[in-house]
Amino acid sequence: MRGITKAGAAGFVGAVVASLLVLGGGSASADPSADDWYQLRMCESTNRYDINTGNGYYGAYQFDLPTWRSVGGSGYPNQASPAEQDQRALALYRQRGWSPWVCAALVGLSEDGDARSGVAPPVAGNQGASGAAEDTGAPAAASDGPAWPGRQFHPGDSSEDLKAWQRQMGARGYGLTGTGFFGPNTEAAVRKLQQEAGLNVVGYIGPKTWAAAWSTSASAPAPAAPTATAYVPASNESCGIGTGAAPAWPGEQYVRGDTDRNLQCFQRALAARGYALSGTGFYGSATESAVVDFQRSRGINPSGIIGPKTWEAAWVG
Repeated sequence: MRGITKAGAAGFVGAVVASLLVLGGGSASADPSADDWYQLRMCESTNRYDINTGNGYYGAYQFDLPTWRSVGGSGYPNQASPAEQDQRALALYRQRGWSPWVCAALVGLSEDGDARSGVAPPVAGNQGASGAAEDTGAPAAASDGPAWPGRQFHPGDSSEDLKAWQRQMGARGYGLTGTGFFGPNTEAAVRKLQQEAGLNVVGYIGPKTWAAAWSTSASAPAPAAPTATAYVPASNESCGIGTGAAPAWPGEQYVRGDTDRNLQCFQRALAARGYALSGTGFYGSATESAVVDFQRSRGINPSGIIGPKTWEAAWVG
């Protein structure tokens, strides 16, 4: 979250102080996939929920404290459970889309129907209404899975127990990864499993749906396509630093507020020339100062705009 895209720059400072939790509960039409969130976390924090590097950003989603508190968090994000961090990241996404996370643009994430919907996710641990009785369906065959934890799981719930069930379902090809949060993808898998196992399709996990995940009586769907590989940040080697030749001009100018993977390489090229840049991919004030100084030193118009001349000079000028 250490930068924002052009679209989110103007309202970033003021918007984060508004509390999402005053909005009504419920669910929206869609949510980013587990793989989208994984890619974001890999870029932001290498998927470490407990990370605190002392830079003012915390946890897997690199919340700063004002933003964390704007979505109902207390204390420090890196001290919260992974389930809570996941949930509050989803709350922020439903408020503002991907704009708070510079890494969303770097890994190529796009917004869906839930982005900026203003619909607050249910509070973690809220089981909701039980609806129809799951146990009126056909019994699930005996399984060798872990014992039923003694509580139902409904959309919006967060639990360590859910992780084992989700991982088992993922192993059976239902596309779950074991986040511990009962989101739309989990609900869809629950309903599909209940239908295949002859249970009432109620959308929550009771004792029979729990057991059915390990049962052989329900046929699993075809294995899901492999997920995308984990995000890999640019390196000096991949950027051609030290080769004396610039990578191909990416075809667009960059100005303050932009976010792009190609900017990571440009920043690394300037860093190799002694500028204090780290290759974030976000064109902020530090990058602008470095660009203007570099342009002056090379006799290029010090506009702060990264065009083809400035791009090439970073490697060969």
